[in-house]
Amino acid sequence: MIMRRFIRSAGAPRIARRARANWRLASAVAVGVLLASAVMSGTVIYFEALRELALRSELRKLGVNETNIALKSDRGPTTYGERDKTVAATEAAIEARVAWALRDKVSAVKSATFFLAEIGEEAEADTDNPRAFFAHLPRLYDHATIQRGGRSPSGEAVPNPYGAPMLEALVPLDAARSAGAEAGDVFSAVPYWADSAPYIHVSIVGTFTKDDPNHEFWRLNDRILMASAGEGFLTLPLYVEETAYYEILGRTFVQMNSVFGWLLMVDAERLNAGNSTLAHLSLRAMRESLSAALFSYRQITGLETALREYDRRLFFSQLPMFVILILISAVVLYYVITLAALAVERRRGEIVLMKSRGASSAQVLAAPALEGAVAAALSAVAGPPLAAALIGALGLAPAFSELSGGAWVAVGVPPAAYAMSALGGLLGFAALMAPAVQASRMEMSEFSRQAARPRAQP
Repeated sequence: MIMRRFIRSAGAPRIARRARANWRLASAVAVGVLLASAVMSGTVIYFEALRELALRSELRKLGVNETNIALKSDRGPTTYGERDKTVAATEAAIEARVAWALRDKVSAVKSATFFLAEIGEEAEADTDNPRAFFAHLPRLYDHATIQRGGRSPSGEAVPNPYGAPMLEALVPLDAARSAGAEAGDVFSAVPYWADSAPYIHVSIVGTFTKDDPNHEFWRLNDRILMASAGEGFLTLPLYVEETAYYEILGRTFVQMNSVFGWLLMVDAERLNAGNSTLAHLSLRAMRESLSAALFSYRQITGLETALREYDRRLFFSQLPMFVILILISAVVLYYVITLAALAVERRRGEIVLMKSRGASSAQVLAAPALEGAVAAALSAVAGPPLAAALIGALGLAPAFSELSGGAWVAVGVPPAAYAMSALGGLLGFAALMAPAVQASRMEMSEFSRQAARPRAQP
């Protein structure tokens, strides 16, 4: 009795030490599985965060004016019917392709270029004369201030003692000063082409200044309306009402073409790494469809080129990322297999004892399978948030300060991250089960032989 108590008291600490060692090994194996899931999901999260940072950097380089999209097409004659055809085709393409990325849009129309002449000198007008064009800019008064003594033009025809058709127009103050014009002046606009009328009179009823010359609204004016104004000659823009443009100007010159323009204001916050390829393909599709439907169509933006280069660079950067993923995952899984083999080695005696008492291989594998399944499931769920937290902290590192501004990187956890994490958990489970399956095949005789003559440890 005393001897049995002594043996039990002496064996208890040894059993406790063995249990603690087994627990440490099991914990290390579980951490390895978690690490495998975190690494595999973290690769997806890291790449998505890097794509987002790179896209934001490209958009900041472009600026608002280069990000916005200017559209231009020609159509003639200048009638409401032709206008409606152009507007319908363009608006349909905008709605189908890029409306999801826009925060606003404005449109305008302008005439062909005329020679500007004094009344009575129309026959002498040629290339040495100043130039002029008529334009209608619907939201002009939201971004401009009419100077004292001026007023907005009328959309109706103005009585003219000279007999020719006459309409009223506003002009920019700086252009009026360059041309030596002011409110109250009347000029003749002479077409360079042969038409049903030799000229039209225009009365300047006021001048205006831009409230904010750098506002993106004026991009439409500068890139589309003023595109025909060369530096070698003076061009006077004449802004008129829509009814005057179509019902007076269009009916006077039945051969005149018009230039229709749109400015699509892109909301850069709606662009992200996930839809950048869609945005690029949508811009290209809109350009191709409208080029086929409209005459002399142009699409002016720096966004399409930036997105194309961005997608090209990302394609080539994905290859080394996948190589790194494979290498790191292989190292982690090797670590899991090694620890799992050590854990099974320590429990091999228990496994053989169970088999000697009639347990089947499936019953022997039930315990490690349950442990592995729990570790894999928990790792698959916890891996992506852990990886996201660690990757978000990378923004504080000096290496990422240029892209992140030294702030915490905003990262998301896409579904692909959980898929990769689940794959990591499955691979970890397989790594856990491989040594257990091998140990379950050992018979009592083989175990006794190895216990008597143990093999050298690798």
